Amino acid sequence: MIHLSQVKEAIEKDKTFSLKFIKKSTGEIIEIKEAVCTSTFHRGTANIKIVSSGEIRKIKFISIIEYNGKEVCI
Repeated sequence: MIHLSQVKEAIEKDKTFSLKFIKKSTGEIIEIKEAVCTSTFHRGTANIKIVSSGEIRKIKFISIIEYNGKEVCI
Protein backbone atom coordinates (compact mmCIF):
# COMPACT_ATOMS: atom_id res chain seq x y z
CA MET A 1 0.00 0.00 0.00
CA ILE A 2 1.21 3.50 -0.82
CA HIS A 3 -0.10 6.84 0.46
CA LEU A 4 -1.45 9.40 -2.01
CA SER A 5 1.19 11.95 -0.98
CA GLN A 6 3.90 9.43 -1.91
CA VAL A 7 2.25 8.90 -5.29
CA LYS A 8 2.42 12.65 -5.97
CA GLU A 9 6.17 12.62 -5.29
CA ALA A 10 6.86 9.38 -7.17
CA ILE A 11 4.91 10.34 -10.29
CA GLU A 12 7.27 13.29 -10.81
CA LYS A 13 10.45 11.26 -10.14
CA ASP A 14 9.75 7.90 -11.80
CA LYS A 15 10.69 7.64 -15.45
CA THR A 16 7.84 5.25 -16.26
CA PHE A 17 5.03 3.89 -14.11
CA SER A 18 1.74 2.04 -14.25
CA LEU A 19 -1.49 3.11 -12.63
CA LYS A 20 -5.21 2.58 -12.33
CA PHE A 21 -7.66 5.40 -11.79
CA ILE A 22 -11.40 5.93 -11.75
CA LYS A 23 -12.87 7.92 -14.63
CA LYS A 24 -15.18 10.45 -12.99
CA SER A 25 -17.79 10.64 -15.75
CA THR A 26 -18.51 6.89 -15.92
CA GLY A 27 -16.98 5.35 -12.79
CA GLU A 28 -14.96 3.08 -15.07
CA ILE A 29 -11.55 1.89 -13.87
CA ILE A 30 -8.86 2.81 -16.39
CA GLU A 31 -5.56 0.90 -16.37
CA ILE A 32 -2.44 2.37 -17.92
CA LYS A 33 0.46 -0.06 -18.09
CA GLU A 34 3.28 2.33 -19.02
CA ALA A 35 3.17 6.11 -18.72
CA VAL A 36 5.37 9.13 -18.03
CA CYS A 37 4.44 12.36 -16.30
CA THR A 38 4.72 15.45 -18.49
CA SER A 39 3.63 17.97 -15.84
CA THR A 40 1.86 18.35 -12.48
CA PHE A 41 -0.31 21.17 -11.19
CA HIS A 42 -1.06 22.55 -7.74
CA ARG A 43 -4.74 21.84 -8.19
CA GLY A 44 -4.12 18.11 -7.73
CA THR A 45 -3.83 17.07 -11.36
CA ALA A 46 -1.13 15.71 -13.62
CA ASN A 47 -0.68 15.34 -17.35
CA ILE A 48 0.54 11.88 -18.23
CA LYS A 49 1.64 10.48 -21.56
CA ILE A 50 0.77 6.88 -22.39
CA VAL A 51 3.95 5.42 -23.88
CA SER A 52 2.33 2.92 -26.25
CA SER A 53 -0.06 5.37 -27.94
CA GLY A 54 1.44 8.80 -27.28
CA GLU A 55 -1.93 9.95 -25.88
CA ILE A 56 -1.76 12.62 -23.18
CA ARG A 57 -4.37 12.55 -20.41
CA LYS A 58 -5.05 14.84 -17.48
CA ILE A 59 -5.84 12.92 -14.30
CA LYS A 60 -6.70 13.94 -10.76
CA PHE A 61 -4.45 12.46 -8.10
CA ILE A 62 -7.45 11.69 -5.90
CA SER A 63 -8.82 9.34 -8.60
CA ILE A 64 -5.71 7.10 -8.58
CA ILE A 65 -6.45 3.76 -6.90
CA GLU A 66 -3.27 1.83 -7.81
CA TYR A 67 0.30 2.93 -8.56
CA ASN A 68 2.95 0.48 -9.81
CA GLY A 69 0.90 -2.46 -8.55
CA LYS A 70 0.38 -0.98 -5.04
CA GLU A 71 -3.02 0.03 -3.72
CA VAL A 72 -3.25 3.77 -3.01
CA CYS A 73 -4.64 4.96 0.33
CA ILE A 74 -5.74 8.46 1.23
